[in-house]
Amino acid sequence: MARLSDAKISEILQSVDIVDVISLYLPLQKKGKDYKAVCPFHNDTNPSLSISPARQIYKCFVCGAGGNAFTFLQEYLNISYLEAVKKVAEIGGIDVSELNFNAPAKKVDEKLVPLYTMHDEANMIFRHLLHTKTGLAAHEYLQSRHINDSLIEEFDIGYAGRDNQLYKAFQNLAYKEVDMVRSGLIIDGEHGAFDRYRDRVMFALHDADGKVIGFSGRVYKANTDESKYMNSPESEIFIKSKTLYHYHKAKEPIKKAGFVYLLEGFMDVIALSRIGINNTLAIMGTALTNEHMNMIRKLSNTVYLCLDGDRAGQSAAIKSARLLLDHQFNVKMVKLMDGMDPDEILEQFGEETLRIALTSTMDPVEFEIQHLYENTNMANHEETREFIQRSCQLIANMSNPIDRQYYIEMIATRSNSDQNVIKEFWQSLQTNKVVRQPVITPVVRNDYKRLDKYQKAERHLLFYMLHDKKVCDLYEQKIGFMFNDMNRIIASYIVDYYRTKEKMMIASFISYIQNTKMVEYVLEIMDENLPEEVEMKVIEDYIETIKINTQAKEIEQLKLQMANELDALKKAELAVKILEIQKN
Repeated sequence: MARLSDAKISEILQSVDIVDVISLYLPLQKKGKDYKAVCPFHNDTNPSLSISPARQIYKCFVCGAGGNAFTFLQEYLNISYLEAVKKVAEIGGIDVSELNFNAPAKKVDEKLVPLYTMHDEANMIFRHLLHTKTGLAAHEYLQSRHINDSLIEEFDIGYAGRDNQLYKAFQNLAYKEVDMVRSGLIIDGEHGAFDRYRDRVMFALHDADGKVIGFSGRVYKANTDESKYMNSPESEIFIKSKTLYHYHKAKEPIKKAGFVYLLEGFMDVIALSRIGINNTLAIMGTALTNEHMNMIRKLSNTVYLCLDGDRAGQSAAIKSARLLLDHQFNVKMVKLMDGMDPDEILEQFGEETLRIALTSTMDPVEFEIQHLYENTNMANHEETREFIQRSCQLIANMSNPIDRQYYIEMIATRSNSDQNVIKEFWQSLQTNKVVRQPVITPVVRNDYKRLDKYQKAERHLLFYMLHDKKVCDLYEQKIGFMFNDMNRIIASYIVDYYRTKEKMMIASFISYIQNTKMVEYVLEIMDENLPEEVEMKVIEDYIETIKINTQAKEIEQLKLQMANELDALKKAELAVKILEIQKN
């Protein structure tokens, strides 16, 4: 297998600008010589991620995350280091075709293995049953919904029979009953265990890596009192707040399209797939969560919200839009026909009508004003006044005068009011508005406050070693040791790095380390408030301070050994060692 040399790593890293890499996933704001972004590695609403083009690194001053282009992709996309290197090489146009980038398989917790294998087994059984005489009616139902065998294969659709096929199969495969119940596929009833799903069309649910983790069962017969859909209960492998339908197959289509259609349910995803649109995800009726947004952000920062056209769906769309906007997403709203979802539009009106609906987007503010209008009785003065007040509040913080005028005209037209009245009310909101300045809490390293002069000397010496090879050479010649474990390891990395390099490139050094905690520590040291140029006398003082501390600690350990030593001869040897250290 071909190996990546340090020179090749450096070539790949230098082929891109970290600003260009991160901007593929996050919206950036230029602040002086650097760039800012909302940090995706913690629940951030104010831009706290700093990107330095000069150093080719990023750093969050709240959660401490930091690194170079490789580490950003590694952490952001949850991929291996080699996969991140390959992605950067692709962006930079570096040919790495001769290298083996096969990522090692992710290790699965042994306790979860039975749950995954049972879901795989269930998926195979459901898919098999759909194409038997038992599943004929369910298969005909899918065909009537224009879900052909190709789509059935693509979306892992099957059929759950009536005769506890899963429970019997799991027994034959010698699964423990406690694990069957843990999986959520089997229910432990009063009169014995039985299959959760019976006589339903089954849609497999997958995690981000494509493993089956749950199912949604749909009734297919008319005139039934049963609930339309039955989803798997939450389990150790199926967590609704971390699951988006179609995620495992939509990754590349979303990246290629540059945006994602966020839909209500899996039938909508399948409907769009029927017309060749695959940059789709579905939240499956649950509220949008921070985990969902983190998953989406890894693929795109632009979301086209396309939830059901009924009142509940539109209200959910507004809540989701607000949440996405708070997290710095670009949001467009797809306005569907009253009470209809994409699947229903395709069935009743055809492909062209659905395509027109999908491309007729609105700004979230316009969408919400329209929603208020449609749910207001404009013949009622009280309701009209409330419509004006709530609509004006939506544009209260709008600074762009062109956008503001557009919405003032819209509100005036919808409410049949004079524009000057709307402007006057909007201005009253500005007068009465209490502008709260954001409270910026400085990041204080409490551990740093507790550092003694010896620990500070080690950190300061590391700072200058990272800036100047001469300092590193002096460290190696005169001491070559630091008492703090982390400092000592970083120092050894710096020494090794300079053996083949004359100048420190911090982004390249980070790749050389390949350890998240150490990278964060190095970036923390790089941000020490010290002048980059310093006299060698100061460096020598740091080295002397470290040497004194090292000797003191050594003597302390030797004295402890002496106190516990019973052999007189060995005690004398330890005493001699102490004297020798004190002389030096």
